[in-house]
Amino acid sequence: MSERRKSTLAALLEEKPKRGRPPRAVSRKNVYVALTPEQKQGVENMVGELPGNFGRADIPDMAVNLLAIRMELLRRDVADRDREIPEGVTDLESLYLLWDLPLPSEEVEPAWTSIRLSPQQAIELGRIHGVLKAMYGVNRSQVYWLSLTLFGQFLHSEHAGKSFESLPEVNAWMHRIYL
Repeated sequence: MSERRKSTLAALLEEKPKRGRPPRAVSRKNVYVALTPEQKQGVENMVGELPGNFGRADIPDMAVNLLAIRMELLRRDVADRDREIPEGVTDLESLYLLWDLPLPSEEVEPAWTSIRLSPQQAIELGRIHGVLKAMYGVNRSQVYWLSLTLFGQFLHSEHAGKSFESLPEVNAWMHRIYL
């Protein structure tokens, strides 16, 4: 009887190991997009090409950031006019052609999935989606796939074996290249 039994309240209040995803410095937001199995496989293929110690969870943030940079470049190109995108870009396909990207195939029905974005990248995706929806009637999934296609091109051509330690470092490097 020398050992005293813990109260129920004390047992409930003690620290227990957490299950699930490890916490991040900035909590991420769920965004729902529709991707085809081919597009999901493309994301899996990008994982092996990522610079530094990044994983699959970092791809959406880097892809949306790159799309935001490229859209800012388009906006700067027409800064003296009352436009957001140049006159020759008449639909989403012409935007793909402007950036020398392969056109997406729409043969297979996409399935809904969630991606996790940092708050700033979620805002950027929403802003770009708003612009492209107003101009061309595209949906969020098409905008996200455009960002992934741009990021895939970036991985194949620009990163050239560089190693990075953090997302801000990658974002700063993307800004130096394009802006």
